Amino acid sequence: MIQEQRLLETVLELVKIDSESRNERGVADYLTVELQKLGFTVKEDDAGSHIGGNAGNLIAYHAGTCTGKTLLFCAHMDTVAPGNGVIPVVEDGVVRTDGTTVLGGDDKAGIAAILEALRAIHEAQSAHGPIQIVFTVAEEVGLLGA
Repeated sequence: MIQEQRLLETVLELVKIDSESRNERGVADYLTVELQKLGFTVKEDDAGSHIGGNAGNLIAYHAGTCTGKTLLFCAHMDTVAPGNGVIPVVEDGVVRTDGTTVLGGDDKAGIAAILEALRAIHEAQSAHGPIQIVFTVAEEVGLLGA
């Protein structure tokens, strides 16, 4: 079952991680740990070294618990500037910044939604086919990671 409070907490946690384009290391490390907790094998490619970044794309795979077609989820880890030192504010169920930076909701809200779906599947022990996840770098500066 989707847990709204956990989803919100994940969004808030993610937006606080500095990740302007080519500086996605913090998000990549966070996601690697979270995906491994859910039983995914996580690999990082060398895209970062080709674009002057500090992280590559993450490719994660879970074999699934039954046969079926592979389901792919994809989002990007970077944000536009000014996106460092984000201070999120929640008012009346709306998440925004304190006004000194962008929120970075593009695409950290997407990442949080993917993580929450995976957590719900894992906790419910739902039968599923293979799942592949791709989290790319440097989307905001021209899809460089993709």
